[in-house]
Amino acid sequence: MSKKFDFAKSYEKLEKITDEFESGKLSLEQGLEKFEEGLALASECKKYLEEVENKIIDIKKKFNVSDAS
Repeated sequence: MSKKFDFAKSYEKLEKITDEFESGKLSLEQGLEKFEEGLALASECKKYLEEVENKIIDIKKKFNVSDAS
C-alpha cells in the first residue's frame, strides 16, 4: 500500500454501511453497491488485523513473552 491503512476510518465506514442495511432504506442497486464496498472493507480490515497479530507474535517471541502472562 502506498499510504498507511487507517483501520479506525475503515471500520467506521463498515459500521455505517451496516447501519444503512439495518435501516432497510437501500434500493437493490444501492444495496449491491454497499455490499461490495462492505466486503472490500471487511477484507482490508481482516488483512490488517492479521498483520498486527503477526507483529504482536513476533514481538512476544523477541522478548520471550508467553500467552499465559
